[in-house]
Amino acid sequence: GSWANTPVGREGARLSDGGVYDQLYNSYQTNFNASYQIVKDIFTINADYTARRGNRDDTYDERKYLIGFGPELFQEEGNNRAYKRSIDDTYNVFNIYGTFSKLFGSKHQITGILGYNQEYSRTAAFYVDRPDVISSSLPTIALATGDPTVNESILDWAVRGAFYRLNYTFADKYIVEFNGRYDGSSRFPEEKRFGFFPSASVGWRIDKEAFFNVPAINLLKLRGSYGSLGNQSVAEYGYIPNLVASQGNYIIDGKLPQQIIAPPLVSANYSWENVSTINAGLDVGLWADQFILNFDIYSRDTKGMLTKGLDLPDVLGAAEPDENAADLRTSGWELGIAYQDRFSVMGKPLHFDAKVVLSDSRTTITKFDNPNGNLNQYREGMELGEIWGLTSDGLFTSEDEIAALNESNLIPWGALNIVPGWPKYIDQDGNGLIEKGLTQDDPKDLSVIGNLLPRYRFGVNLGADWSNFDVSVFLQGIGKRDYYPLDYLYWGFYQQPYAGGYAHLTDFYRGAADSEIQRAKHSESYLAAGLADANTDAFYPILQAWLADRNLGERVDQSKGLAIPQTRYLLNGSYLRLKNITLGYRLPQHLMDKINISSLRIFVSGDNLLEWSGVKKYYDPEAITSVDDKLDPSSSTGRQTGSGYAYPFQRKYSIGLNVDF
Repeated sequence: GSWANTPVGREGARLSDGGVYDQLYNSYQTNFNASYQIVKDIFTINADYTARRGNRDDTYDERKYLIGFGPELFQEEGNNRAYKRSIDDTYNVFNIYGTFSKLFGSKHQITGILGYNQEYSRTAAFYVDRPDVISSSLPTIALATGDPTVNESILDWAVRGAFYRLNYTFADKYIVEFNGRYDGSSRFPEEKRFGFFPSASVGWRIDKEAFFNVPAINLLKLRGSYGSLGNQSVAEYGYIPNLVASQGNYIIDGKLPQQIIAPPLVSANYSWENVSTINAGLDVGLWADQFILNFDIYSRDTKGMLTKGLDLPDVLGAAEPDENAADLRTSGWELGIAYQDRFSVMGKPLHFDAKVVLSDSRTTITKFDNPNGNLNQYREGMELGEIWGLTSDGLFTSEDEIAALNESNLIPWGALNIVPGWPKYIDQDGNGLIEKGLTQDDPKDLSVIGNLLPRYRFGVNLGADWSNFDVSVFLQGIGKRDYYPLDYLYWGFYQQPYAGGYAHLTDFYRGAADSEIQRAKHSESYLAAGLADANTDAFYPILQAWLADRNLGERVDQSKGLAIPQTRYLLNGSYLRLKNITLGYRLPQHLMDKINISSLRIFVSGDNLLEWSGVKKYYDPEAITSVDDKLDPSSSTGRQTGSGYAYPFQRKYSIGLNVDF
């Protein structure tokens, strides 16, 4: 047999017939700590050192597998090779800091910390890859006959810096704190390696004031802060024009020569991203913390975001380098509410607690050099995650409608026909032609139809215990998010011939019912599903292979057919998932005393048990939420960081014991 010519089929073939991949990882970590009191209970010197070593050995026996391209057409794909890789990791971190803490009088508490920090990481990898293994029962490098590929890579980085903290508290009512770091990173050029990142915060315990006398409120605190951090989450050598040496793919004098590839462009404007945050918060506790509320509102500015700079002319023959080219602002809020109580049920106390957290944020570009408003680049005022697409207007139902609206620019490969049942769009600029603009000022028939970044993230924790029984429940989800699918998992047979389909796709356009002769060729289940009947009020268009192929373009300016984001097939990416539920029972203490055990608890637990989502069942709604804040502005899909097209979260069931002696 063979596997289907689909992404799912290929993954199945690789998993079942594509060989064996083994990974062995060993690591150890050693920690050293020292502390010395110079002045007892006032001034202390602390030092710590951590050394971590790791080694990973990968062995891959890759084998070929069969893919079916049609009823009688099969093709062998994959590779027949042996692969070995060894990776050694080294990580060292050293901290030394002094702490001063003293209470002056009865109300003035001063605490100060001054310290030094240094980190170093090194990863060295070596691998050998050799094709044409003689025997699948002995898949080793030595028993392969092809030309071996040998390579080695070494990556390292280091951080060195000083830090401080100064805290002043008066009568537990007024709190002022100053923090700062002066850090240098090897990821930046020497002249731009160091940065200073200060912060400050204040707090006021209103409930401690003499004028405040509300017995029900045991905590009322106002908070405010300003802080800055440096972001160095970039490649180890992004500021260095690296020359890449490799074996060429052309023959000179009967040999494949060594080649050195010209380095990419680098920018002199390459240093720390500076992330500064202004935050205001409120903490409230009622009835001895029976009810707790925490609320924060913040604005976070990222200055000098490292991203691709201004568009360079194509004739240059090189891509734009990363540089400190953009600024962005994230505004948001976070809310936490907790409640706990105790009742008597059947003469025994029942304790329960609940906690809900909810947050939201939106991010906009505040600075970027894009005077033309190119849709494929960041733009001032652009909200990250925005989806540009067409506004759907149903499906064509007649040749007259097709003649009145020119959609020829959208035909995939230029090879399909626009017929009744084809997607129809609203002509936003009224010129009788559906087309896509390239700039924000002239988008033609494009508009912002959604946003793929998550909004209103929430989590709910519930717990209760009664008479040695306990239960806990954890739910999480997202309240708002748009998602446009491009994958086979959604489009099925719209993507390619001989592909499978899914139940939701059976509501496709059928202009007329099948003839009696045609109906006689169908199965009873096909007829019972109504697939031989006319369906002019369908949700999905007429069946045409290649109408929804990812290869039609992930950039909105390049995409064709159903690869163009459009309102009709925009999915609701919000979800609610039951992440965990645990039931436990603690055996009576008098039984435990007889066997000298402090406590014994039996529990059963389940993870990822249920979910409710607007995306189709073959997508994991939690997987499509993993989108980098620095989303490629030219993409409307977010697939580069997560589209649900991944190994799903597993449903897990477990039973266990907790024993304390």
